[in-house]
Amino acid sequence: MSAFNATQVGALSAKQLNALTASEVQGQIANVTAGQIAGLDSTHLNGLDTTTVAALTTTQVTALTAAQINSLSSTNLDALDVTKLSAGQVATLSTTAASGLTTTQVSTLNTAQVAALTTAHLNALTPGEVQGQIAKLTANEVASLNSTHINGLDTTTIGALAATQVKALTSSQLNAMSVTDLMALVVANLASSQVAALSTTAASNLSATQVSGLSTTQVAALTAADVNALGTSKLATLTAPQAGALTAQQIAGLTTTNFAALSITTGIPALSNTAIAGISTADIAALTTTQGNAFTDAQINVMSNAQADALARLLA
Repeated sequence: MSAFNATQVGALSAKQLNALTASEVQGQIANVTAGQIAGLDSTHLNGLDTTTVAALTTTQVTALTAAQINSLSSTNLDALDVTKLSAGQVATLSTTAASGLTTTQVSTLNTAQVAALTTAHLNALTPGEVQGQIAKLTANEVASLNSTHINGLDTTTIGALAATQVKALTSSQLNAMSVTDLMALVVANLASSQVAALSTTAASNLSATQVSGLSTTQVAALTAADVNALGTSKLATLTAPQAGALTAQQIAGLTTTNFAALSITTGIPALSNTAIAGISTADIAALTTTQGNAFTDAQINVMSNAQADALARLLA
């Protein structure tokens, strides 16, 4: 068999090749065509040593069928140059094969190959392997990551997520984030629907910097419970546009202590006329006279009789 030339080897049928010993096939592997490679059975493929598997040409590797790749022994799979696989072949990997890839192999996958990975593939990888390829993940792939993989990302990686990736995060993923990871997230990239779905725990864990970076649309999307969960220190730093975006429902959801935390320059006087309706008489009564004097004439003009009376008593 070793005396056969390339033409002679290329003339052999799949049946004839599989009738040879594994070592005979290995001895002529360089002369085996793509069509013949696809016809080799698992006994002959796994009869190739790791050096031979690693040396398979791109043409030969792309000819391998899903059944052949998924039947490779762990040692031969580890030896395979996965950069030669087509995106279609990557998509047909079994979860066992995907989890069997080495960290080095995963790190060499190109953008098209990474995009071909299924949810099962991604969740079969280690958090470190996912983190190493995070920049190549599509929005849909990011949305499919489980909480273990999301929380396995370090803060630098979380902070570097693309806007499209951040917008792909589900409410379950966001609310399952560790405090450190959540604080590293660029929340300015969240859609208003994602902001609205934040749990009160997640909202309370936002940093002052993150809160200050919220757009008026995002502020308005927060639930009343989430706004209240921000606490006095963060509420005190709301900008005038942010305070102006608060709704009557959000104001009504604040405790008297939290309402009193609103700034006398960028908080109280910035509240919209419609938001004034959410202020309780108890809120007004708990203010200092300095805070009471922060209400504008326009705001006072839209107050209910009860609110106006409470303000009058405060300032008397």
